[in-house]
Amino acid sequence: MFRKQKPFTQEWDLYEKGKEYHYSIGLYDKVNTNERFYRGDQWDGIQAGGLPTPVFNIFRRIIDFFTSSVLAGAVKLRFSSEMPVGTQSGKAESDTTEKLNRIADFRWDKQKMDALLASALRDAAITGDAVCYTYWDPSVRTGQDFTGDFVSVLVDNTNVFFGNPNSKNVEKQPYILISMRETVEELRAQAAQNGRSEEEIRKILPDDETAYESGDLAKKELENTRCISLIKLWKGEDGRVRFRKSTKNAVIKEETDLGLSRYPVAVMNWTPVKNSWHGQGVATGLIENQIFINKSFAMVMKHMMDTAFSKVVYDSTVIDQWSNRVGEAVAVNGPVESVAKVLSSGQMQSGMLDVINLAISATKEFMGATDTALGDVLPTNTSAILALQKSSSVPLEGVKRALYQFVEDIGLVWLDFLFAYYDDARLVPVGEEGKIEYLPFMMSSQKDKLYGCRVDVGGGSYWSEVSTLNTLDNLLKLGKITMSQYLERLPDELIPKKRELLEEIKSAEEAQALIHPKERNLT
Repeated sequence: MFRKQKPFTQEWDLYEKGKEYHYSIGLYDKVNTNERFYRGDQWDGIQAGGLPTPVFNIFRRIIDFFTSSVLAGAVKLRFSSEMPVGTQSGKAESDTTEKLNRIADFRWDKQKMDALLASALRDAAITGDAVCYTYWDPSVRTGQDFTGDFVSVLVDNTNVFFGNPNSKNVEKQPYILISMRETVEELRAQAAQNGRSEEEIRKILPDDETAYESGDLAKKELENTRCISLIKLWKGEDGRVRFRKSTKNAVIKEETDLGLSRYPVAVMNWTPVKNSWHGQGVATGLIENQIFINKSFAMVMKHMMDTAFSKVVYDSTVIDQWSNRVGEAVAVNGPVESVAKVLSSGQMQSGMLDVINLAISATKEFMGATDTALGDVLPTNTSAILALQKSSSVPLEGVKRALYQFVEDIGLVWLDFLFAYYDDARLVPVGEEGKIEYLPFMMSSQKDKLYGCRVDVGGGSYWSEVSTLNTLDNLLKLGKITMSQYLERLPDELIPKKRELLEEIKSAEEAQALIHPKERNLT
């Protein structure tokens, strides 16, 4: 007796369950609506009723302000040893962490992580969540015998499914499923590289399963070219992460031990929601306010279009046709009294504009995006503006802490990949652009030791530059610093050919010091 073959892969069954959960919490509609409003398509599905359809996008203004404020300072990963100081093992780990930090700095710049964090914050503000997935790409060229490297990318929250969606703890998940849309040709090539049979490869077929993707344009594809691929991650009995990739009907890669102790996934919520791994975006609470503002402006515009100009009422029994030509005489048959009358333009209640302005200002104020914070004030008192901007950023401290934890989680995933995939003889690039050196990895003996990860944040906002320049100007005027010391501390972009000017001034100062050594002001 033959058992009937199951038509779908096990990952597809989990995918269907995950979609049901996302649908039950309204995730798909919420994400698509928020994304649509952010990019300015704010009248979709709204009955205009003959009104104009203006868009006054405070939605995007507030979200861009929030994301820029949270990322006002430069973010860097820093690894640290958690072994006791003074022991031989502790000293070895200290040397290891120094090299790890140099590697992390290079990889941070190489993978454009600052841009990735900006996109992650925007995702979290719009959809509620930011998800970073790190994988090993064997095709990355390194210029040596050791090829491949780890790559971090963002994944839409609608494409990530937790085995326990009521828990935020990533490491405690029974499994994590990630869906993507890839070309059929690419997936067939992957299956062939993994030694799948021709019969299995032929089961990889295009589909039109785009309804549950994020964004309106995700539904628009070249016909019969792509299909859904599913990656399942779970932990075996030994605690190591397993990997399996498939489509609806075919397996691309069978179960594989990734050699990792952590899930290569990091998650951040903008506003945490109790008993759900999904958070809530700042965008969700702005939609009704944005609709009211747009509709109110539309009604004002419609009223002005209909009543802004005066109208003429005339007696058609006396005048056959009225003309508004300048200077033209109008002939009438009989007395001219009561032949025509000009109706004045309609008057609109000024309270309507007051309500609109109040709605805009109250929305910005309650969201923490005040005019001072947004920079919509004259900078007459820099100190006061700095104080107000700092106080207005206090509500974002929770988001900042969530971002820093997100970065730390990414750093621990990177550390896992370094020890699992880098060979001791592999040369790793370290240093800044233009000053890159290659060092042998030589750290596999430390992979079972204890390491932690933290985030260093530096200041870099516009107003901090203004205050720095003011301080430097005052120090120079008081004679507390020399002109060369002043120029050395100025940002390079403020003065063209700054280096040449600095060298000339230093030469002049040295010459002046030789001629008048006692008159040199060093105080």
